[in-house]
Amino acid sequence: MLTRNLRLGRARPPTPAAVLTLLAGLGLTVVLAVGMIDGERERARSEFLQRAEIRNASVTRSFGDALDVLQAANALFSSVGIATRDEFGAFARPLLANHQYLQAVVFHRMVSSADRAAFEAANQRFRPGFGIRERRATGDAVTVVPAGRRPRYLVLDYVEPLGGNEVALGYDAFSFAPHAAAFMRAIDTNQPAASAMLPLLQRGDRLGFVLIQPVYRRGAPLVNAAARSAAALGDTAVIIDVAALVDSNLAKSNLLAPNGLRIELYGPGVDGPQRAYVYDSLGRTRPPPWHALMGDTLFTNRHTFDVAGLPWELRIAGRLSDMTGSTGPLIAFVLGCLVSLATSAYVQSRVKRTRRIEALVESRTADLHDALDALRLYRRAIEASANAIVLVSATRPGYPIEYVNPAFERIRGYRAAEAVGRGLLELGAREPDRAAVAELRAAIRERREAHVSMRLSCGDGRQMFAEVYIAPVNNDDGVTTHFVMTQYDVTMAKRYEAELEARARFDTLTGLANRSMLQDRIENAINLAAGRGVVWVAALDLDHFKFVNDTLGHDAGDELLKTAAQRICSVVERTDTVARTGGDEFVLVLPGRENESEAAATVRAVLEALAHPLELSGQDLVLTGSAGLAAYPADGSDAATLIQHAEVAMYRSKELGRNMVQFYMPTMNARARERLALEGALRSALTHDEFELYYQPQVDLVSGAVVGLEALIRWRHPSMGMVRPDRFINLAEETGLIVPIGAWVLRTACRQSRAWQHAGLGPLRIAVNLSARQFAEPNLVREIARVLEETGLSAACLEVEITESLVMGDVESAIRTMRELKQMGVLLSIDDFGTGYSSLSYLRRFPVDVLKIDRSFVRDIPFDEDDAAMVAAIIQLARGLRMRVIAEGVETEAQLDYLRRRGCDEVQGHVYAQAASGPDVERMLRTGRHMLPHNATV
Repeated sequence: MLTRNLRLGRARPPTPAAVLTLLAGLGLTVVLAVGMIDGERERARSEFLQRAEIRNASVTRSFGDALDVLQAANALFSSVGIATRDEFGAFARPLLANHQYLQAVVFHRMVSSADRAAFEAANQRFRPGFGIRERRATGDAVTVVPAGRRPRYLVLDYVEPLGGNEVALGYDAFSFAPHAAAFMRAIDTNQPAASAMLPLLQRGDRLGFVLIQPVYRRGAPLVNAAARSAAALGDTAVIIDVAALVDSNLAKSNLLAPNGLRIELYGPGVDGPQRAYVYDSLGRTRPPPWHALMGDTLFTNRHTFDVAGLPWELRIAGRLSDMTGSTGPLIAFVLGCLVSLATSAYVQSRVKRTRRIEALVESRTADLHDALDALRLYRRAIEASANAIVLVSATRPGYPIEYVNPAFERIRGYRAAEAVGRGLLELGAREPDRAAVAELRAAIRERREAHVSMRLSCGDGRQMFAEVYIAPVNNDDGVTTHFVMTQYDVTMAKRYEAELEARARFDTLTGLANRSMLQDRIENAINLAAGRGVVWVAALDLDHFKFVNDTLGHDAGDELLKTAAQRICSVVERTDTVARTGGDEFVLVLPGRENESEAAATVRAVLEALAHPLELSGQDLVLTGSAGLAAYPADGSDAATLIQHAEVAMYRSKELGRNMVQFYMPTMNARARERLALEGALRSALTHDEFELYYQPQVDLVSGAVVGLEALIRWRHPSMGMVRPDRFINLAEETGLIVPIGAWVLRTACRQSRAWQHAGLGPLRIAVNLSARQFAEPNLVREIARVLEETGLSAACLEVEITESLVMGDVESAIRTMRELKQMGVLLSIDDFGTGYSSLSYLRRFPVDVLKIDRSFVRDIPFDEDDAAMVAAIIQLARGLRMRVIAEGVETEAQLDYLRRRGCDEVQGHVYAQAASGPDVERMLRTGRHMLPHNATV
């Protein structure tokens, strides 16, 4: 009995379904827990990457902020020229107050070897003991000693804050290789540059670096590194404490609270990457309960970025345990186990009775759901498509449309009710697309796929370009019951394609052909001529366009170019081509002209059309041009050669006086190459110190004493020898180099005059010529004042010479400039007086001290009564206006006697002395200030 009861009370073994359910439940629980652990790990990784990205952005932005500070300091010098020390201090102190990581804001001035003594003497007036010094390393110690001789110095002239930085004043940054390398990199790239990291002078335990941006002479051409080097006046620099920069920026954004991160910043050191900053809060948070299940993981992130040309790297690390604290995986695991046990018990009680029913129901239900899901999916995909989809019957006559999706209504402009029932080809293609329609018909007839590009008419009257695809739909028996057509709207792509084609072949400003189309037009014209006709190519350049662009602005310049293009097109024939090849340069292709006279007549008509008065920005302008002509086949057999020869002839037209037409001749090539070589040599002449000044005495006619000297530039080229001024002055005017050359003449002449005064040779007046480009410079007065201050020359010892035509271009502006110079005490003279067209009413308003009689009147005084009368009239006019008179080019004692009798004040010319170098003039002055005349010509 006991045995039987025990057998009856024995539990039944679980069914296979219950066991499988339990195992599946536990397996799912494990998978779920592992998935949640992986999810937590991924979430922790995402959290870490998000924190890292925020800090990457913050640190990168902090360096961008430092660059903004540098560019703000540099903008001060770009806007006002070389600022004064007070202006610099007033500008820099707020920057230092608002950016605590700045150790100093600095201005380094470029000082040449020749200017060193004057620069040191000028600074010693308020900084006793000041001198240019350099860094010298002795073992581990670094000292500052007087700088050795170098062609140029980059001297620390201004620094804020000054307190604690006095020892740095006068320091030559070129003496320290990392700083010099950063400066030259800024010149080469025309971008700010950064130095390698070094210990800060103020805090030797902290690392910092220097951001540098050159300061250029205003208006100087910066087309290449050589030009930028020649135009560099110095640089602005900011000295950055790296740790303070990063700390302040992260703290400002509340990114330094304990966050389970280690932040390390590596920057360029002298010997390679060097750690500049570290912050570590790893392991400060308590790990979650399930930490032991998933283990700890160390996430890392490296972010590299560029700071003014040098690479930096931010390294951030964080542990998984610091990124998450969720107990979700543990709870999910416990609940999963409990649910698995409960489900297994339930299955154990129900599985035998319901297994077959459930299997059948599940099978039928699954099939039904799959079918319904597939139908819904297909319909939703069609309705949601961005492209027009059309379902067409393949069994009914005319192939009527049975369905269109919403995109069809939107794109084609037809409502579904309007489209359904109509024949497929009734919603029509445009007439030119017959081939595409024929291909669609063939595809429908042959029950095959097809793809065509065509234009379609829309319900609202629009036209559209479309890519059309059609494919048959077959039933289970292989019979085609429908066609599916898809229409892709490519209208915008076609428009962009057409616009790009136009941009590739037409000038966007004027609408004329560009250089690419010009080549095709010339080649086509040559092919049509085929050796039986002549094709003329004309190169035309607008005269003085750069002056209009500089004075009235680029918008006015663009209007001028469009007007010029319209006027040129109004003159030439429809079969001719007009192209704009760049700037103010145009090229005309003139086929059908049989001889030179016909081609020249067309070009002259173009020049006459250009010359009609034009009102632009409130100014009345007369536009002229210079043109050159070359002919096929005489001057070239291809487009490139014809254009090149036409341009050579055009440059010859400019040399001969502008506003004319010149035909190409082979001898012009040599002249053009000589001009290019001369221009290239002229651009490097200042850098290579090839210019020198000669001085011609100006002698008082009453006492015979030398009262002044006119500074005359000479160019001594190493291979071409002494280059005459008439060969390079006009070229310098055209290229804009006359501005830096003129500035060099002014500074050199003032420095030489001051040196002669120090040598005890008396307060001689020095006369310097100003070109039209120099006189038009907006900072001319400020530049002259700066030169006088730097050289220590009194303003009364400087005489500025300007020509009549120069001041008559813009009289009111010229008068304002002259009055500002007079207020400084500078003397003014009108050079070559009598050869221009100055009005006496204007002359009376000019604050001029001296009239200089042109040598063309002086030359024939003894032989030509008209010239003699002109000279006498100019002297009397000057007397009435209380001006002095200087006669130029006096070579004979007869000329001298006439001028003395008429009351001329001073003369200069070979009758007393030719222009000579500075040392020769100094020797002459030391022998005596009085000179005796002698005939210079026979």
